[in-house]
Amino acid sequence: MSFAIGLRFYRIAVRKKGQKEPLDIGPGSNPCDLLDYIEDFVARKTEPTDEGDAFRTWFFEPRDTNSIRTVHGYISYGTHGFESKFKDVKTKKPKYQRQSTDLEEIPLYFQFWVPSDAKYALVAFQSFQGRSCVSFVQGAITSDFQKRHPDYLLTFRVLAPSNAVSDVAPVKAVTFLKPKEFSDRADRSWLGKKIEELSYEVTVRARKRGAIIGTFKELEKLLPANGSGFVEFEGAAYESVRADVKIGKKRRVIGVFGSGGDAGLIDITENVKKDKSGHPTFESLTAEVDSLMETFFDGIKT
Repeated sequence: MSFAIGLRFYRIAVRKKGQKEPLDIGPGSNPCDLLDYIEDFVARKTEPTDEGDAFRTWFFEPRDTNSIRTVHGYISYGTHGFESKFKDVKTKKPKYQRQSTDLEEIPLYFQFWVPSDAKYALVAFQSFQGRSCVSFVQGAITSDFQKRHPDYLLTFRVLAPSNAVSDVAPVKAVTFLKPKEFSDRADRSWLGKKIEELSYEVTVRARKRGAIIGTFKELEKLLPANGSGFVEFEGAAYESVRADVKIGKKRRVIGVFGSGGDAGLIDITENVKKDKSGHPTFESLTAEVDSLMETFFDGIKT
C-alpha cells in the first residue's frame, strides 16, 4: 500500500521591526548567525512539547550531517486524546484498542539550510498521510526568536512550486481533486454509498510516449492567481489541482492550486525508499531534500 509522503519548503528571513528589507543571516550578522540560533533552538526542543488542547506533541531528534551549514533530523510528532481500534490489515481481526491516553508518534523529516552569504534560509518539512506539525514548529520558533531578540522578527514564507519549476517544464499529467459539493442531493451517491464517504479524483494524462499536456507556465495561466475558489474541468468544479512535472532532474507530483494542504506540496512517495515500518528511510529523504533545496535556491536567489 502506497502512502502519500510530501515535502513543503519555506523561505526564512530576519528583519528589524519596522523595516521591510531582510538582513544578512550568516556569521557576524545582527542579531546573530541564524545557524547558531537554529542549532540552539533544535537542541532545546528535544523534549516533548505538548500543544495542550490540540492533543499534539512534538520534539526534535537531530542527526549528524555532512552538509555545510545544515541542521536536519526527525521531528517526532504525536497525537493523543481519542480512542480507536487497531485491526490486522489482512485478517481484519481486532488486535488492540487504543485508549485516549495513548500517544501515537510518527517520524517526520526536517532540514534547515542557512547559506553564509544570503539574506534567507531554506527549510523543508515532511508530511505523512496528510499529517504535519509545521504550524506548531513555525509558531514556536518565531515566538522564541522574538523573545531572544525583541527588536527583530523571524518570518516564514511558503515557497511556491514556480520557484522550483521552469516555465517551460513539460507537464505529463494533471489531477483534479476535491470536487465541489453537489447541489442536487440525488447526485450525492455512487454505488449506494454517500459521496461524502468517498475520496475520488480525475486525472488527465498524455497518452503517447514522450507526449505532454503542455508546459508548466501554460498550466499556471489557467489557474486562479490567489489559490482560492474552484477550478472547472468538464463541467465540474474542483478545489485543488496537482501536476506531474519535472523538478530538477526528476519528475514529481506537485500541488499547484488549492486552498487546503495540497498547494505547494511536493509528493515524493515514489522517489523514496521505505523500510519495514512503512516510513521512508532517512537516507532517501535526505537525498530528495538536498536535491530540491538546490533547485529552490537556484530559482529564488536572484
